[in-house]
Amino acid sequence: MAKTTPFQRNLYALMMHLFGFLLLLEWVRPLSEVTDTSNAYVFVVFLAVAFTISYLQIMPLIGFVIQTGFMFYFLHILYMKEKFLSKDWFSIFWADLKYNVSVIFAADWTAMSGFFRSLLLFILLWLISYLLIYWILYRKKMFLFVALSITYVAILDTFTTYNGNGAIIRLIVVGLILVGFVHIERVREQEGIFKNNKMIMAWGIPFIIMVFGAATIGYLSPKAAPQWPDPVPFFTGTGEGFGPGNGQVRKLGYGDNDSRLGGPFIGDPSVVFTAEVEKRHYWRVETKDIYTGKGWEVSDGESIELINGQNTEVNWLADKVETESLQATIDMELTYPHINYPIGLQSVIPLWREEESEEVTFEVNSVTEKISTDVSLQSYSLQYDYPRYYIERLHRAEPGAGLESDEEFVEMYTQLPSSLPDRVKDLAEEITSSFETRYDKAKAIERYFARNGFEYETTNVAVPTGNQDYVDQFLFETQLGYCDNFSTSMVVMLRSVGIPARWVKGYTHGDLLELTNDGTRMYEVSNNNAHSWVEVYFPEVGWVTFEPTSGFDNPYNFVYESTLQNEESENGEDLIPENNETPEQENPRNAEDMLEEGGSEQTDNGSGGTAFQFGINLSWKTLLFIFVGIAFYAGLLFFTRNKWLPYYFIFLYKRSKDDKAFMKAYKVLLQILNKNGVARKDGQTLREYAKFVDNYLYTDAMQTLTERYERVIYRGDSSSEEWEHSKELWENLIKKASS
Repeated sequence: MAKTTPFQRNLYALMMHLFGFLLLLEWVRPLSEVTDTSNAYVFVVFLAVAFTISYLQIMPLIGFVIQTGFMFYFLHILYMKEKFLSKDWFSIFWADLKYNVSVIFAADWTAMSGFFRSLLLFILLWLISYLLIYWILYRKKMFLFVALSITYVAILDTFTTYNGNGAIIRLIVVGLILVGFVHIERVREQEGIFKNNKMIMAWGIPFIIMVFGAATIGYLSPKAAPQWPDPVPFFTGTGEGFGPGNGQVRKLGYGDNDSRLGGPFIGDPSVVFTAEVEKRHYWRVETKDIYTGKGWEVSDGESIELINGQNTEVNWLADKVETESLQATIDMELTYPHINYPIGLQSVIPLWREEESEEVTFEVNSVTEKISTDVSLQSYSLQYDYPRYYIERLHRAEPGAGLESDEEFVEMYTQLPSSLPDRVKDLAEEITSSFETRYDKAKAIERYFARNGFEYETTNVAVPTGNQDYVDQFLFETQLGYCDNFSTSMVVMLRSVGIPARWVKGYTHGDLLELTNDGTRMYEVSNNNAHSWVEVYFPEVGWVTFEPTSGFDNPYNFVYESTLQNEESENGEDLIPENNETPEQENPRNAEDMLEEGGSEQTDNGSGGTAFQFGINLSWKTLLFIFVGIAFYAGLLFFTRNKWLPYYFIFLYKRSKDDKAFMKAYKVLLQILNKNGVARKDGQTLREYAKFVDNYLYTDAMQTLTERYERVIYRGDSSSEEWEHSKELWENLIKKASS
């Protein structure tokens, strides 16, 4: 048997490093498409540096310094503006690290910063590259990792928009070459053949040619169409007739990336905050202005500091709008570097924060209107003006007045992509053509969805592919979706007829916990309550909230001024809603009514979505889901059996009192050794084989164990006594053989 020699730089090592890098590269390629990862090239360069350091056999300490330097430099060019490795640089790094540690302990994974996510990805790639090199050059076992890589790409190709056809072919070629070469190297060491590298290459080069030839023939050969084109509709969420591979399953809750909307979602009842308020309303986080045809982006905005938390920069309501001054108190359960606030915000007062000694800095983005903080606020109080919208004043709004006198403002909030299909604009014109005022046009579009068969759906929700437009798909093909579909479609149709409108995201009022005698209400707002809606600009009034999503009612009431005055003079009532303006919905009652009657409120997610109290309903989709889950775990157990079976046998035989336990356990050890590459040759005695195993594993335990086994077999010694003395030796051999 040829002894294992230290790894030396040669052609074989160069090839293994190259193919290992190509294999790991296929794990990085999809990141820019299936996640919000950008600048993926830095991760590729980082991997190349890791493999180069390994091939050159640079001292571990020096290699560690080089890798760390590259990692910090890439993080610097991606996220930092300060001088590289300066005092300010490390100060920001430490502050970001502290914040993300608190996020991890709060289990709020979506709140992690991009800087910290990239840091974790660098570390993960660093570890995987090290393990991959170890598996190739020292363990000489690559089949499992190659199989996992193919499975990884196949899953992404099936359940996301990533096209993995080319990646599968590349993985097959690179994987077969790696598996073949490490097998040749393992045979060379165990059997003593292929004494030099020239012999390895003499066998290896024809093998490479054969793999490439077989792959080329397979790629060019004609192939039958898929026999089951949509095998997992529940996961892909494309629904019937939309085609496979278009879905993306998303989790409820607030997120920053809205560049690609659509697809199903999963529920998340995690509580974000509790709010003590006097009236129910929506909680704003941010607004976005650029519709791309696939989702929403934002223009470059300026960050403006709000001195002492006083909002003197953003104004949503005109001076003539009648408002009521109110106060709300928010207690955060999940910490975010921004605040949640109602329209009409006047000031923010921190009540409690993680570092009491720190001053809080508030900054508002001039475009998104997102108010960010530099420290995590656990509790804060809000002062705001609650608006009362008079329908007569909305009717009298004159186009071109107010902020609309600024051409840049009009251009920003009537922006539409040139690729928007004409039929979307034609539909908007058709809906609004019989109405004269902006208010009537907006209400007509808001009512359109409820009156034309649009359904609230969370699972079979399509994702536009190719040049398909998100709004066009919803309006004319699917008519199924959640809040993102409804709100985005209303904004686009309003803009199509020249009405400034924008897309807003945040949370609904939440679930009512308590209603006190003085009228104060306590709400619990969870990730299930994340929502998106529409704001329309009215000159001399300001931004007005509209709610097009089926099953949701606008928390702000529209009233007739003349009727209100008459009613107030007669009985003092202070709010008479417009009777004929409630969207036609199956159940338009508010959350408080439903809660008091024992019903379950319908709540929306951050990208849209509804949380219901489900009964047991084993549809074919559920059964398919259960079947796929069982098959997946069964396959996982089968393909990893060499890892867990040894521990099963240890548990089974170590505590056994059976007289034949020793004989059974010894045979199990022989089987495990054989499966892990230490096979017994034909005609080889047990003693010869035991010596061979000890040389391979650098131990003498196998010879001792075999001598005791032979004494039981040939001399009739007590099996139970010998087993008691041999258990530890047997267990150590099992673990070492299968490690």
